[in-house]
Amino acid sequence: MNSSGLLLSLASLLLVVLALTPFIEFAGDLSSRNIVDIAWKPLETGTQGVKVGLTLTYKGTIPLTDVNLRIETFCGGKTCQSQEASTKVLTRGESLDIQFFVPFNASSVRISFESKIAGLYTLKTVTETGVPGYGFPG
Repeated sequence: MNSSGLLLSLASLLLVVLALTPFIEFAGDLSSRNIVDIAWKPLETGTQGVKVGLTLTYKGTIPLTDVNLRIETFCGGKTCQSQEASTKVLTRGESLDIQFFVPFNASSVRISFESKIAGLYTLKTVTETGVPGYGFPG
C-alpha cells in the first residue's frame, strides 16, 4: 500500500470514529445514569378533568437537537386531547415544559419523545399508560 492509500485509509477511519463518538458517549451516559428527570404535577382540577404540568430535564453530556415531546390523551380509543412542546437544542441541565389536559373520561395517556443525538442519530421513545379510575363514576 502506498503512502496516499495509507493516508486515505487513516482519514476514512478518523471520519468513522468522529461520526460514532456522539453515539458512543450517549450510550455511555445511558448505561451509567438516568439522563432524564421527569417531574409532573396537577395544576388545576375542573369539572371535566385535570390540567397537568410536566417538566423533562436533560442530564446527558451530548446535546439533543430537534427535540419534540408529544402527549396524547385517549378517550374510548380515540384521541381526545393532544399537546406538543419542542425546542431546537436541549443541553445538560435544560428543561422542556408542557401542560396538558386529562379529561375524567380518559382511558390512557401516550407520551412520545423524539430527538436527534448531536444532530446525527434519531432517538424516539413512546410509552402509554392507563389512567387510574377509568370507567368508574366519580
